[in-house]
Amino acid sequence: MTDVTSLGDVNADIITSNIKEFPPKDAQILLDDLHLSTGGCAANYAKASAILGLETRLIARIGDDLFGSIVRKSLGLVPKLDLCLTCGGRTAVTLAVTFEDQRRSFLTFPGANYGLSAKDLDYDLIEGRYLHVASFFLQGLRGGTKKVLDYAHKKGMTASFDTGLDPAGWSKADVALVRKTLKDVDLFFPNHAEAQAITKAKNQKDIIDELLSLGPSIVALKMGSKGAWIASKEEKIFIPAFRVKALDTTGAGDVFAAGFVHAHSRGWGLKRCGMFASAAAALKTRGYGTQMYPTEQEVNAFLTINSKFNFRI
Repeated sequence: MTDVTSLGDVNADIITSNIKEFPPKDAQILLDDLHLSTGGCAANYAKASAILGLETRLIARIGDDLFGSIVRKSLGLVPKLDLCLTCGGRTAVTLAVTFEDQRRSFLTFPGANYGLSAKDLDYDLIEGRYLHVASFFLQGLRGGTKKVLDYAHKKGMTASFDTGLDPAGWSKADVALVRKTLKDVDLFFPNHAEAQAITKAKNQKDIIDELLSLGPSIVALKMGSKGAWIASKEEKIFIPAFRVKALDTTGAGDVFAAGFVHAHSRGWGLKRCGMFASAAAALKTRGYGTQMYPTEQEVNAFLTINSKFNFRI
């Protein structure tokens, strides 16, 4: 039986080893290594959720091409992950350039993801206790997201949401649509830049208060190496980031969201959910792509060893 349904984007990720800076035009640099991995926020979330132990379904769209075959074969090897991948167009691809300071640049061909629309969904596939909708700007749901969230709520599901980056630069129309969509969201996982764009607020307290006023019951404000704020109307908790030797932070936010929902499904409080999510994300960064996504046992072991040194709440 499905515990979680993840809905949104899936693509092939080509991830560079860390470089100092991007080469100028008409120049070339050599990479130490290159990695091919499945990617896309919805797919990353689904894989992380399944590896953590929840029965997870991924609803997404790929092409009938080489990259699509790679994506389907790779994700098909993950226990507890049920793939509901329709074909149409060309499979999305992202080139993720990673830098020595752990910042990243992305070149994305969205491809088949734009063909994912609310009117074409098989709603019977949306099952479980949780629905997660990811990459609002890189798939075709957009204005139809409300319909999907309404359907999930009618089935008694908890709805989580992660907007992802807006390549268009957060137009007024995009901000208005996201704010409207948040009325139907229970758990919201923005990073700091996304949250600022949505709220126009400057400090973290005002950002969190504004987001909570828009509808979500819980906001998890992700700030990368600076930690995270986990907040409801009743309490606000700061979770410092774990210190690990990070190789690749691509997808860490998706693992954070999956870890938080996993912990939330256990009925844990905000602090414990935030700690579990932060630990899961930290463990992911120790490898490229999705190769280091942790199990629940690995996260718990990491917390046992590290939490007393890292958390000052």
